[in-house]
Order: sequence, then C-alpha cells, then structure tokens
Amino acid sequence: MEQGMLAMVLQSLLGLAFVLGLFALLVWGMRRMQGGQAGSPADFRVMQKIHIDNRNSIVEIRHQGRQYLLAMSPGGITQLRADHCPVESTDKSTEMPS
Repeated sequence: MEQGMLAMVLQSLLGLAFVLGLFALLVWGMRRMQGGQAGSPADFRVMQKIHIDNRNSIVEIRHQGRQYLLAMSPGGITQLRADHCPVESTDKSTEMPS
C-alpha cells in the first residue's frame, strides 16, 4: 500500500513539474515575441519633469523620435504639445555665433 502511495505522489510531482515547465516555456516565448516591438516601454524616455505643486507636474517625454509635453494631475494626464518632427540635438556649442 505504501508503494502505491509513493507512486501516486511521484506521479503528481512529475505532472506538476511538467505543467510548470510548459508555463515557463510559454512565458519565455511571449517575452521573446514582445521584445522587438516598437511600442515597448523601452522606447519612452522622460527628458525632464517640473513639479508645479505637490499634486501637479509637467513632463517632457520622447517616444520614437517625437517629443511630447504632458500635464499630470490627480484628474489625469493631458497632452499640452506634441512635436511630430524628429527631435534634433539642442547642443548650442556646435553652432556658429551670429
């Protein structure tokens, strides 16, 4: 009787290991498929954040070469400005003096 119980426990553990292995394989596959998408969070970059008061702030964000100015408040997020042209360097040291 004890061998039957041991076989049942071993079978249950092997079944659990198989299901967890399938789950890990599924998660790995999902991450691999999503890694190359252009809409991934890695494309967003916060350039600067200005705190207006304790609850409100203005955030400048770059995403896929575009620049956005957002107002953040407890009521939500509002887009103030969107520059759809590619963002150029703002480094003034390389410009010729006028």
